[in-house]
Amino acid sequence: MATSKSNDRLSYGITILIFGVLFLLDKLHVLDKIPYGNKLIGVGMFFLIAGIVFLVTQPKKVLGWIFLGVGILLNADTFFGWMSSYSSLIVPLGLIIAGIAMVLTAKKKD
Repeated sequence: MATSKSNDRLSYGITILIFGVLFLLDKLHVLDKIPYGNKLIGVGMFFLIAGIVFLVTQPKKVLGWIFLGVGILLNADTFFGWMSSYSSLIVPLGLIIAGIAMVLTAKKKD
């Protein structure tokens, strides 16, 4: 039990530290000088970073894979150039699919 809490603290701490460094670099306009630096600040990139950190630091990888999947979906136009015209539809469709899956797999109380 103690190991799980320390792994959680480590994962969240590293993630928050990276976000803080990125925000500081953005406020100091350092990211403006880096190619694709403007892509490093955004919700999609935060999910990607959190996913990578959680995959590396957590023994249970489920949350890391979820964060990574959400990050890839939110950055679909970056990863998959042909999807740039459909990228605005990915999040709503993903939410609809996740909602349907949750409804269909919900256990009913008797």
